[in-house]
Amino acid sequence: MKTKLIILPLLISIFSSPLTSLAVQTQTCHSYWPKASTPVSRFTNNNDGTILDNTTGLVWKRCSEGLSGTLCESGTPTIFNWLEALKTAAVSNFAGKNDWRLPSIKELATIVERQCTMPAINEIVFPATPTMSFWSSTPYDANSAFAWNIYFPYGISDGNNKDYKFYVRLVRGGR
Repeated sequence: MKTKLIILPLLISIFSSPLTSLAVQTQTCHSYWPKASTPVSRFTNNNDGTILDNTTGLVWKRCSEGLSGTLCESGTPTIFNWLEALKTAAVSNFAGKNDWRLPSIKELATIVERQCTMPAINEIVFPATPTMSFWSSTPYDANSAFAWNIYFPYGISDGNNKDYKFYVRLVRGGR
């Protein structure tokens, strides 16, 4: 009976919705990694809801789509299939700019924080990031029905069906 009590909470956490499981997960950062891959000093807060990555020249929307506020504390993170994600980026005029886009898989990987998990991102720079997958604009060469995404609980890239619903973080510019 005790074994069932241990397994039941595990099953509940595995099969709960992404938004439900967000509430119980906390970020863990490990000091054994030599240095932060995305230190705060690498970024400039433009104080308009955008963040400049001084290394890549990319300007990121600080909050995931659906969230707003100084610390992304308002709203609900929104999930999209791949085509919806591309369209959302194409019509965005956030911060008065109309050149927002979905990042490539290489660009999205530049904001993965290797020292941390749950989520694998610098939460000072990108607060309230949902601990789930985020779409990139990069199609998956091995299967035209798939596109690349990053699973932010651990910062792992993967190809998934374009019909799946994932989160979105918009970007513009770059070098």
